[in-house]
Amino acid sequence: MKKIAELSLSVGSNNHLLGINEKYDLLFIQKGKELILFSLKVLEVLERYKFSGVPEAIIFSESKDYAILVCRQGFSYSNKVYLVNLQEDLKHLNFSWKGEAADVFKSTIFSLPNYPDHVLIGRKNSLELFDCRKDEIDYIYQTDKKIHLINIIELEDKCCLAVRYAAEFQEDISKIYLEKPDIRYYNIKEGTIHEQSHVEVEFSKYYNDKTIHFIYNGSQSILSNSRTLSEQVYNAQLYRFGIDYVDMEGRYLSGEVHFFDQEDDYLGRYSFLMDAKTFLPVYAQKEGPKLYYYTKKNYLIYMEISKENDIEIVEFTEEDHQSLTMELLSKGRVKKNKVDSKGFKQIIL
Repeated sequence: MKKIAELSLSVGSNNHLLGINEKYDLLFIQKGKELILFSLKVLEVLERYKFSGVPEAIIFSESKDYAILVCRQGFSYSNKVYLVNLQEDLKHLNFSWKGEAADVFKSTIFSLPNYPDHVLIGRKNSLELFDCRKDEIDYIYQTDKKIHLINIIELEDKCCLAVRYAAEFQEDISKIYLEKPDIRYYNIKEGTIHEQSHVEVEFSKYYNDKTIHFIYNGSQSILSNSRTLSEQVYNAQLYRFGIDYVDMEGRYLSGEVHFFDQEDDYLGRYSFLMDAKTFLPVYAQKEGPKLYYYTKKNYLIYMEISKENDIEIVEFTEEDHQSLTMELLSKGRVKKNKVDSKGFKQIIL
């Protein structure tokens, strides 16, 4: 592995790498109340934008042409949602305010399959299909309870929502822990939202034009690749993981996995980069933040938590693959890759 660049964010818990947009070769970085746009093409800061709140989340439309930025206001659940058109001049972007999302906004705003320029926004008491290209609401479904969390369930021919509603106040607090979560299911079809009965698959997500499929059904996590006809099944009781990101060419998947033993005791967590052909991890960081793979230049991008919060950009090719399995990760048998740090570009953000 060869270190290409180091982006120094300086000391501060509010500094984060929010996300990557490969189509526009951009990193979105939050530093205090600033949003920094960093070009992966030229390895330079393109622009800085300041807000009244703290930029906390960036969600891209399926087309990657639009983004939803959410800024948290103070230490409360209050937030502001902004629409951004990335087809405009990146040095003069317009952040159009679109109200507030539900309290847990990182789990209530999603891109949508089959709707490339739309996003789903979970408000406090409504589900909203928002057309980013037209900059208008296409459809609103009013709910009779306050929205807490949303999961997107992608099936082969349709997209469903699992919506968990906030618990209502009860005089006997102990009852809150005895009641099952209030979850309802909805179907998105032809631009409308309809309530439906229970969906059998608990979680299903497609990537890269549906070539890569991730299913979690409570007891198993199943990954399949229709292009290579490969499949991997993991015991979800021992390895509870999710996929956060897949690069544009579908070469690598990244996410995180939490390990448990047979007695359901927690063993730890790793963030990982996984080969999409074998569905085996090839790089991992213990208790690490999210990893991103920028396929255009074979860059692996991640936060380095040390005295200063740095964003590391290193070249990662098949020669840098580690022979890892989930079992090896669960036992902590992971060696650090050697990194050649000669001649890298250091940038103070």
